[in-house]
Amino acid sequence: MKLCHAILIMMITVIITGCSPSNSNTDADADLKIYTSVYPIQYAIERIGGESVETESVYPPGVDAHTYEPSSRDITSIAEGDAFIFLGAGMEGFAETAADALKSQDVALIELGANEALFHDAKDGDEEHNHHHQGEDGHHHDHNPHIWLDPLRMIDMAGIIKGKLIELNPDNTEQYNRNFKGLKDDLLELDKKYRDTLNAKENKKVVVSHAAYGYWEERYGLEQIAIRGLSSNDEPSQKELIAIIDQAKDYNLDYILFEQNSSDHVSEIIQEQIGAKSLELHNLAILTESDLKNGDDYVSLMKENLNVLDQATN
Repeated sequence: MKLCHAILIMMITVIITGCSPSNSNTDADADLKIYTSVYPIQYAIERIGGESVETESVYPPGVDAHTYEPSSRDITSIAEGDAFIFLGAGMEGFAETAADALKSQDVALIELGANEALFHDAKDGDEEHNHHHQGEDGHHHDHNPHIWLDPLRMIDMAGIIKGKLIELNPDNTEQYNRNFKGLKDDLLELDKKYRDTLNAKENKKVVVSHAAYGYWEERYGLEQIAIRGLSSNDEPSQKELIAIIDQAKDYNLDYILFEQNSSDHVSEIIQEQIGAKSLELHNLAILTESDLKNGDDYVSLMKENLNVLDQATN
């Protein structure tokens, strides 16, 4: 594993050093060009940075953030930017290796997941219904990386991003502080909507396609019965699958919650076994082509998720 990791770093480094720099994609009016991984990081940068920052995700619309591997052109583009801001914590399969290869380049590498306070320990599937499989290298992989699904943790993450933007461009400190306050107010309002809707629920159990929603459990008392672990790649064993079906039947659950960017045969089997209807949750890691066409953003998608949870827990 370590040998493969080293070879991959060498290959990426050769690609980067062999390409001539080009700034043709940089907005002439922006002070900074920042590349990101998951969408909520991009959203926070756009809200805080405004027109002074041009930001771009390395992920194409609709891919799986856990498994996608960027092209050599993507890596070269990152090397030409001012910063690469990523989550880490086992979320992006490529980011930590790419960051190692980019250390010799003139680009700031910012791993938000290095801030341990953003996380709580993943609960090994909340004992009976989530299935957690740790990453092989153990680098922050004992944490649930989907912190943005909790609006209050999203505020914490955005605060770290604001601090990094100020370090990169201190002349815009006042603007970044002002824009951060506007974002914080929106996220506090979103948190209140979740509390007001979910606190009144008697039944808070939902079947979800993978265990991304532990922060909703912690913050709002939701109880996820997860078909897969923290990574959408984690497949349940036959024993776990039977246990999930039995739980769903015992609790008379009427819905199974699929995710926006997956075709999920295992979840479809469970849906058939328990006679449930399907609803769609958006994990917000990646925007889809439809999201972009509709002009959706973090806040609008989180509100739609709340509508789905409201229906699923009636």
